[in-house]
Amino acid sequence: MNSASQNFPLHLATLRERMLHPTDFEKAVHYFLEEFAGDPAFVRASEVDTMPHLVAVLGHVASKAIGRRVEVAGALVSHLREHRFIHGNAQVDGRIVLFFYFLEGDTGMMMLIPGVRGEGEVARFHLTGGLADPQLN
Repeated sequence: MNSASQNFPLHLATLRERMLHPTDFEKAVHYFLEEFAGDPAFVRASEVDTMPHLVAVLGHVASKAIGRRVEVAGALVSHLREHRFIHGNAQVDGRIVLFFYFLEGDTGMMMLIPGVRGEGEVARFHLTGGLADPQLN
């Protein structure tokens, strides 16, 4: 557990594969939380960035999930540049937002905790792709 920094290419490939599953997004969420979230070396290897375009997309996706326009607050965006991987957290409407995004492939995942219909909601998104129809699970 929490060993992503021991082999970034392997763990990022596994995370990406799980994220791209057609329906079971929770596998990616659990893997991210288990292997990345508590890994201090992973956090130290990442540089803080602003990425307002990514934050805007997160606001759009969260608004779709909640069913009304909401604003993202306190976004912390971190960039693992060598591996073209972005991750972070924010708040929206009293909820926690965790996210990660692969520059290669233009695909990311957002977790909204608590979700509208339960403990959490997960959405896969693209920055340059179709924002009008994020896949919610």
